[in-house]
Amino acid sequence: MLRLSLTLLLYGFTSIVVSNPYFYINHQQGESVSVFKRTDLTLKATIPTLKGPAGIATSPHNPWFAVTYPEQGMVSFIDSEKLIPLEHVSVGGSPFGAVFSNKHLFISDWATDTVKVIHPGTGQMIKKITVGKSPAGIATDACESKVWVLNRESDSVSVLDSHRIEVIKTIAVGRAPFALAMDKRFAYIANSQGNTLSIVNIADLTEIKRIKVGRMPYGVAVDRKQHKVFVSNQLENTVSVLGSRTHKLMNTLKTGAYPENIAVDEENQHLLVLNWFDGSLSVFDSQTDKEIKQIKVADGSRAFGQFVSQSIACPTAKK
Repeated sequence: MLRLSLTLLLYGFTSIVVSNPYFYINHQQGESVSVFKRTDLTLKATIPTLKGPAGIATSPHNPWFAVTYPEQGMVSFIDSEKLIPLEHVSVGGSPFGAVFSNKHLFISDWATDTVKVIHPGTGQMIKKITVGKSPAGIATDACESKVWVLNRESDSVSVLDSHRIEVIKTIAVGRAPFALAMDKRFAYIANSQGNTLSIVNIADLTEIKRIKVGRMPYGVAVDRKQHKVFVSNQLENTVSVLGSRTHKLMNTLKTGAYPENIAVDEENQHLLVLNWFDGSLSVFDSQTDKEIKQIKVADGSRAFGQFVSQSIACPTAKK
């Protein structure tokens, strides 16, 4: 029944854009995902999972999201409307980062130096792609034509063609790249041991600049409406705010202890920062950079990846 439900979801809804009223935070030191309302930031539900959920992937095309379990070699698919688990799939290795692209789920496998490509409707592994050492952060562009994978121990980014499912270029960046976010022109890559942010031109796949940020940058989020890039700095308990047009530092925000993954909710003008040591979520106004509130969540909350689904706009070619 669960497999049938997921198959129907895959073929019944992939052509539409789902307006998701929630964001999701998984708790790596537990066995659950907390579901919060995006408008008023209140807790809607708690969904049981397997032990140790770490990575998360949402998509505006699909009424479900995926959760990875690095210590178990598993991936779960969860209904984002009914808020119930749909399927647990064994993929082996240490699946960490995940992203939906071109109707498939791409997973970075930290242990095997590969990206695994899963068909959500069947749970079958379509292909394994060899990338650099210890792949972590993974993301796709607005048209979902390419998938970007950060190779932490190789100081590089592997760019994959999501249709041919193969590496088309490897880009050298700073030391220990870990997380990334993109707008329509650039990819912003947090180099965790270099204390820098690499800016890569999406058009020609070249690094154009490397900017100094705080110590151990871990998470990156882009607000396209406010033209800002946010970078969480673990060892400084701060978020660096940069202008996406100028690529210059605009502000530094104080957070809770050991900020990890971050996301922007453009519709509600919220910057969401997960603080690992505090077990808290710091919420800022993404326009003014002022803190709105701090919400207590479970210890070990990570939600590594895109835990807030964003609307996307793929530019069409001019005739």
